[in-house]
Amino acid sequence: MLDGSRSDTLQKALAVTRISTILDSVVEVNIGEGIMCRDFRWVHKIPYLLSPTLFTLVKAIPAMRQLHTIRLSRIFLARAHLCCILSSPYLTHLVLDAVQMPNMSKLRLSPPKLRKLTTVAMYSWEAIEPLLIELAASLEYYELQECHFRAPGQLQLPPFPRLRKLRYDQDYGRFIDTTVLSALLRASQVTHLQLSGGVDDLRCIATSQKSLQHLSIDVVMLTEQILGTDPFPWLRSLSLINCHRSWKLKQHFTVPSFVRDYFPGITLLHLSIPWSLRGPALVIARSQDNVQTLELSVVTWIGLDLDDIKLRSYEGEIPTDFSRNSTFPAALQSLKLHVVQTSYDLRYSVMACTRWIREDILPPVPGLGGSDLKYIDVSFVQPKSVLERERVISKRWAKSPNDDWQMEECL
Repeated sequence: MLDGSRSDTLQKALAVTRISTILDSVVEVNIGEGIMCRDFRWVHKIPYLLSPTLFTLVKAIPAMRQLHTIRLSRIFLARAHLCCILSSPYLTHLVLDAVQMPNMSKLRLSPPKLRKLTTVAMYSWEAIEPLLIELAASLEYYELQECHFRAPGQLQLPPFPRLRKLRYDQDYGRFIDTTVLSALLRASQVTHLQLSGGVDDLRCIATSQKSLQHLSIDVVMLTEQILGTDPFPWLRSLSLINCHRSWKLKQHFTVPSFVRDYFPGITLLHLSIPWSLRGPALVIARSQDNVQTLELSVVTWIGLDLDDIKLRSYEGEIPTDFSRNSTFPAALQSLKLHVVQTSYDLRYSVMACTRWIREDILPPVPGLGGSDLKYIDVSFVQPKSVLERERVISKRWAKSPNDDWQMEECL
């Protein structure tokens, strides 16, 4: 990584470009300083050391045969630098993080090969649009993060024949630019769409109905005012994120029918939830007509056992007779649970989860999982810290032909 905070930045760049063994082993280049605070006043304060560093480094980029990703953060990117970067025959992913670019409306490049583009904290659509136009023929993945711009009302983009994955994430409380979103969807055949942030109207995604197969949205977007009245019959998987923000007891009974009416063809449902909502999550999955796989993602700081005590006091529980209803239409076959715990002893979470599975999912009388359940896969991850390396624990329950359950554990 090269930033403007150290006096040896230029020397590091020269070393990379002059030593062939280093040049041939570079897989990722990071230039500039990542921004923790997205304050507009600080976005374009450029470290003065980066001008000679960029000039030295970008000339060598086309020769880096193992290079796949370049991340530029909080710098001024000149036209010549951008053209040199995009001329690399090996580069696949470019990340622009709060980068200031000049007017590139007349940008002309050789046939680009870049397949992935990520723009973070960009404030000017006029700077991004020419780049998108140049990359339209090769781009397969485009991601926007915390981009606070407004595009003109009538926006026309060229076709993106290869664009299949589109992700648009905004800060909580900031709104997605639906003009940009609509233009990108009209110009492509997106199969994977992920959206988070504020939004008033998402009826524009109906233009991608026949190509769209995987949709990820914030749970607060599950309203007729936002999604409109037309269902999405071609969708195969649905992911609902940020369920902890507004999912209260009353929604335990409205979400299942809404998902069933709007997304009748989904076979996979993914929910990001607090641990206390695992019961309602199973009810939602089994209330669908075709869902066969349920994936649950849980992030905890203190552990599942303590989360249960802390959260259940205000989340509430669903009635037992409703949660164990044997008339649920979905024949749920697979349950997958992924837990990330940032602190405290991971073993207590493993024990809490195992107890839940044995007592509520797999009792002698069919439990929350239903009688068609065949597999349960659980993984626990504790990210590495200053003192400890990453720890991963995995468990699997599988139903045998005689309906007995076998448990396997992998430390």
